[in-house]
Amino acid sequence: MTIKITTLIKDYEFETIIGMLDFERVKPQKIRINANFTSDGFIDYVEIINFIENFYNEHKFQSVEESVEKISIALKQKFSNLTSLNLEILKLEILKNALVGAKVESIY
Repeated sequence: MTIKITTLIKDYEFETIIGMLDFERVKPQKIRINANFTSDGFIDYVEIINFIENFYNEHKFQSVEESVEKISIALKQKFSNLTSLNLEILKLEILKNALVGAKVESIY
């Protein structure tokens, strides 16, 4: 029998600089991260969350699309036993009646 366990991170919110518009480059905006991942061993989800938030705050991305691609690569470099990652980032305040964002699906 094979058992596959997926670790979940849902609705993690923080503020960061992200976006191309002038006002997005000045004032941090709230984003939400949803992720699930598998690994060949234990990975502390608190370490994943801290890494993601620090990574976003250090890089101040121009687009959510660029950000999900770069974070996917950086997570694998930091956590070598990661085997798959699905990560979604949503901008919560850019539109009044919708959430917008991007998603990456990586199999390492």
